[in-house]
Amino acid sequence: MHILSEPDVTRVFRDLSQTQCHEFISILGDALQGFSAESKSNAPASKKLIHQPLRTVFSTAADNSCIFMPVSDTATIGIKVVTGTRAGIQGVINIFSPDGRLQGLLAAAEVTAFRTALASMTLFIRSQTIGKENLLIFGSGRQAEWHARLALLLYPNEIKRITFVNRGRQRLIEMERDVFADLRQRHPHVTIHTLAKEGASASDYEENLLALLASCDVIFSCTPSLEPNFAYSALQAAPRQRFISLIGSYTPEMHEIDTETLLSGGGKIYVDSRSACLEEAGELITAGITEQQLTEMGDLLSELGPSESLDVPAGANVIFKCVGMGLMDLVVGKKTLEVGKTLGLGVHVDGF
Repeated sequence: MHILSEPDVTRVFRDLSQTQCHEFISILGDALQGFSAESKSNAPASKKLIHQPLRTVFSTAADNSCIFMPVSDTATIGIKVVTGTRAGIQGVINIFSPDGRLQGLLAAAEVTAFRTALASMTLFIRSQTIGKENLLIFGSGRQAEWHARLALLLYPNEIKRITFVNRGRQRLIEMERDVFADLRQRHPHVTIHTLAKEGASASDYEENLLALLASCDVIFSCTPSLEPNFAYSALQAAPRQRFISLIGSYTPEMHEIDTETLLSGGGKIYVDSRSACLEEAGELITAGITEQQLTEMGDLLSELGPSESLDVPAGANVIFKCVGMGLMDLVVGKKTLEVGKTLGLGVHVDGF
């Protein structure tokens, strides 16, 4: 059994080459294709290769929230265990062989952020007709960080500017120390800016945000917002095709964009899972979206093949919504263990 701590996992991801990143994208893409294929299958449960039971959630008497997410793709079995307390969130991903032998443990927080950003990248790299010079990122957590890191890794010569927008200012100050300094060192030609709502007048914030929205090519939204981060009219002030990824909202009450923006994809909304997004994503629920209006990434990747570009209708944006699933943790976690072992990171324990 191999164990990777949070610093070990961070080291694996931060030291990835572009080739290795594409390997991770390919592995995740294959898993999404398998998931979409099986979701349409009428085979009995015993014959299916992918199993993702509903997560188990409960709160203890100490007011700690516990979440258990089991999953199997037949080749590997896994379960992510996450505990939320007043002090924060801790979690671990357990990876088992098909016969139940524990193969590895790895800290879950960085993997969860990385695999979610990686899901956005599976569509981002296929959106070849969309500009990538100016990125706008809503949020200041690990999800936001990894969207920036992976986009820069994949398009180091195309991205010129990244702006992080956040409600609070303190977290952006912390990112300046922990994240932005590293990104500037790795990508000195890229300018990194921030915009905080806190401490600014409403008019100044709105004016600055409107200017950012008008000039951006890509929007990565990574916030559990209860109301849209911007209005569709702000995008229409400077019409262009944009890539818009939404990974922050995960309950029916949350909304990262308004209905007009959601429907700006020329009749296409790409998702990781139709059923999960229709149940959990507030934007889709409010807009009354049906299954027929959604295209799962697994189906799209099967249709496009290994490297074909996405056909984006004239005047349309590319809209991607992801709420995440255990299968992503499983395949990305397994690959992370393999890379970590190759790099000599972590601790190996015999006897399991």
